[in-house]
Amino acid sequence: MKIYELQREGTEILKAAGIDNPEYDSKALLKHVFGLSETGLILEKVKEADEELSGRYLEYIRKRSEHYPLQYITHSAGFMDYDFYVAEGVLIPRQDTEILVENALKQLEKDHKDSSVRLLDICTGSGCIGLSCYLSRKTMGVTDDVTLGDISEDALRIAGENARKLSADVSIVRSDIFEAFKGQKDRFDMIVSNPPYIRTDVIPTLMPEVREHEPYIALCGEDDGLTFYRRIISEAPLIMKTGGWLFVEIGYDQYEDTRKLFVDNGFDNIRLFKDYAGLDRVVCGQLTKAL
Repeated sequence: MKIYELQREGTEILKAAGIDNPEYDSKALLKHVFGLSETGLILEKVKEADEELSGRYLEYIRKRSEHYPLQYITHSAGFMDYDFYVAEGVLIPRQDTEILVENALKQLEKDHKDSSVRLLDICTGSGCIGLSCYLSRKTMGVTDDVTLGDISEDALRIAGENARKLSADVSIVRSDIFEAFKGQKDRFDMIVSNPPYIRTDVIPTLMPEVREHEPYIALCGEDDGLTFYRRIISEAPLIMKTGGWLFVEIGYDQYEDTRKLFVDNGFDNIRLFKDYAGLDRVVCGQLTKAL
């Protein structure tokens, strides 16, 4: 069987299974298994496919047809022009989360264009937010003191792999929200976070790729979806500098609740950023006075 015929077979299997974008996924898996670039795939599509590699490809197609996430199969997810290693145990980075990074970087550029800062990415997962901030700032000639924090050992292991892969000199700390950082002399100039925020009753309605395979601990914000915002926003003043910024990703209907939490806990200059679909996605605020 020629390579293009193999890809066509994979596409048909995924299409029959109701997978969104079956052609894209079949091509991505083919490139992954055969080690081909986009150009390489075009040049070699009429070649006979290696039997062993064909078998592996069709096994991955079968796995994907059962709604197992593509990124967990290829162990790769693009985010902010970087390639992150992902596996079960962390959320797959989403494009909408780039909005948090982009606006956090704009704020750092405004306040600390030529000076390094202390930055904490809590509930870090794969580390994509904190590492993207570190790497982007480094290209501008600024090396920040960045810490990636999470309660999950799986997440910390994967974040560590990404730090090594991307040659990022960051700290990785196991912490239940801010417990490991309370009482430290050095405070943070900025905290960024994409915490669990989906309501318990919404989890069963999510796509099977998400509800059945991505970590529940990283998705569920409990009954009202606000549990982690309450802790993060109320405890952040204990480890932040006065004038520091807190950026959090939110659900499309959580702005008013999170805005109130910011106000009630001493934050000012509260701003909302929308995602590419025009939905509320990121809230930030500046700490009026550290505790």
